[in-house]
Amino acid sequence: MGLPIALGLLWTAVVVLWGWQTRPRQVRSPAPAPPRFRSPKTAPAVGFALAGVIALAVHPVLGIGTGLLVWVAPHRRQARQRRRQQTAIIEELPEAVDLLRLAVSSGLNIHLAVAAVGDRLPGPVGRGLADAAQQAQAGLRLADALEPLPDSIGEPVRPLVRVLIDGDRYGTELGPALEQVAADSRLLRRRQAEEHARRLPLRLLLPLVGCILPAFILLTLAPVIAETLVAMRR
Repeated sequence: MGLPIALGLLWTAVVVLWGWQTRPRQVRSPAPAPPRFRSPKTAPAVGFALAGVIALAVHPVLGIGTGLLVWVAPHRRQARQRRRQQTAIIEELPEAVDLLRLAVSSGLNIHLAVAAVGDRLPGPVGRGLADAAQQAQAGLRLADALEPLPDSIGEPVRPLVRVLIDGDRYGTELGPALEQVAADSRLLRRRQAEEHARRLPLRLLLPLVGCILPAFILLTLAPVIAETLVAMRR
């Protein structure tokens, strides 16, 4: 009886953890994260110690499951953070390019256009442009300030950064290049939306199998099985 109970508790923990991780979150303006008193290296050690205690005190299977969760959770958290960063960049990039086109067509030079767009976008692209504009105001060349953005923010901004660097260093015309970057960024955002739509059935599979299907089986098959057992006893 101990093994089924341990497996049931482990499955419940997995379902609850998955539901907590995929809960809808309110979009807020970026703010500095509060300092953490526990270092990232301490949390896995505490988790593995807890898994050992559970394995010795409750059941080895439950302890092994807890240890696996502790080992997998940080990697999945980092992967989710990278995916959110990429998603935010791809979502914001078309608006950034359109604002840059509007600013350049209104007569602003590349330095003023980058500073104006960076001040009006709250996402990662806007913050990167604002930081580059501040570095340019401090004396660094704008092209040199923009060059590290693909490595620090993400690869989707590389075409935009290349166009801005060419405009600052060589004086190339920004209008046609920005128009092409805008078309490519919209296509990339549409492909990302299609990819998220294709992933939706897979995300619905776990709650369907773990929550809805057992309740459906319990409501449909349990009465039939109970009546069959009663009839067989008679």
